[in-house]
Amino acid sequence: MQPGRNETKTRQVYSFIRDRIMQGSYKAGTPLPSTRELAKELGVSRALIVEVYEQLTAEGFLEGKQGSGTFVRDIGTSRPLHIQPEELVARNENVSPAAENRLPSIDFRPSFPALEHVPFQKWKRAAMDVYHDLPPSMLGYQEDMAGDIELRQAICEHLLHIKGLHCLPSQIIVTAGATQAFSILSKLLLRPGETVAIEDPTATFIYNLFAETNSRIIPVPVDDNGLCVEQLPTDVKPRCIFVTPSHQFPFGSILSISRRLQLLDYARSSRAYIIEDDYDSEFRYGGMPVHALRELDAERVIYVGTFSKNMFPALRLGYIVAPQELVDPIVQLKRTNDMQCPALSQLTLARFMNEGHLKRHILRMKRIYNKRRTHLITALRETFGEKVQISGDAAGLHLIATWPGRNADLLTAMELEEHRIKIYPAERYTIRKDQYNESLIMGFGNVNEAQITEGVQTLAQFI
Repeated sequence: MQPGRNETKTRQVYSFIRDRIMQGSYKAGTPLPSTRELAKELGVSRALIVEVYEQLTAEGFLEGKQGSGTFVRDIGTSRPLHIQPEELVARNENVSPAAENRLPSIDFRPSFPALEHVPFQKWKRAAMDVYHDLPPSMLGYQEDMAGDIELRQAICEHLLHIKGLHCLPSQIIVTAGATQAFSILSKLLLRPGETVAIEDPTATFIYNLFAETNSRIIPVPVDDNGLCVEQLPTDVKPRCIFVTPSHQFPFGSILSISRRLQLLDYARSSRAYIIEDDYDSEFRYGGMPVHALRELDAERVIYVGTFSKNMFPALRLGYIVAPQELVDPIVQLKRTNDMQCPALSQLTLARFMNEGHLKRHILRMKRIYNKRRTHLITALRETFGEKVQISGDAAGLHLIATWPGRNADLLTAMELEEHRIKIYPAERYTIRKDQYNESLIMGFGNVNEAQITEGVQTLAQFI
């Protein structure tokens, strides 16, 4: 017997006998040694062997015959066991240096925050304060499936301060990130065969969420002024329209006021709801953040926000600001999804916000991101000169780099990954293909200046 190093003795003996039964070495009807004999042979206690025999009997491998001993049962057939070798298990649990060397060291992932600058100590203090004051009742289910009232009040104040957006806590539903918000809204608003209009290009997961409803997806192009409203369908009335008006993802354009008014007129005449995704417009580098589309019509616009960009993705908290008529249906769907978001995370976030930490964190990160943004632009221009065009950098955590006449395609991305650099071709986010083969979406949020310089220099070898 050559047991795994990390197994207990009981597990070693159990695995030794079970594997030989499964592999046919111990055939059906074969008597096993008595517990006393096997214990002596293996140098373990008899109680351990009794425990193993009882476990294998309970699982159907063995059967005891009164007065005759313990026998192998007929389990139908022998078959090999596909068990992961222990060395692979250990390697998965603790990534080896070789595996680490294969991971990207420079990742230009768009819309991803700087994790090293998360104010963890302030977050930890807020959490400890919450735990210290926590009444036992908070360890149960929340009565209000819409989320903790303190957090919803804090979100209202945050939106008013940052975006000039007026709303009531009763209109806010806390979700497990923006992804759950979009999932709930797609299930609520769409039935199979109904129509949804979405920006093209868009985030891949957005397209997939709508596709899961078996609805008809109509891609609508975008340009420097955002969604091309005049290209919305006229032959059908979409049930909902998905837009990122404050910072189009991924191209970074802002939906102009004239198009905002046109879009709202279209939604009213079509009786469609507009789903407004405001994922990172708080980080605007020239002037105030762009005001929300919902500010112009609180009845037709459903606003979705997230704390993944201004805090950290692992927090998994987002929110919906819904028209009053949709609040109860959304809450009911939220109930069937997961009952509630983690209460302690909500309480901690509410305290963190009420103490002013989020506001100060956003201001600090704007300075850091602006510095990284400027460094990326400078590195691209110094390396490629007039061969590269840069756009979509007025807000958020990424920009668009375009090389007219050159291919920045998926093959380039694969070649760069061999150099431990990860890039994101714009084509990855398109619905109608072969439109943006010359562009890359380059995030600067979670890469420092040295990484930006190295990444751009390596990129120059392939483009």
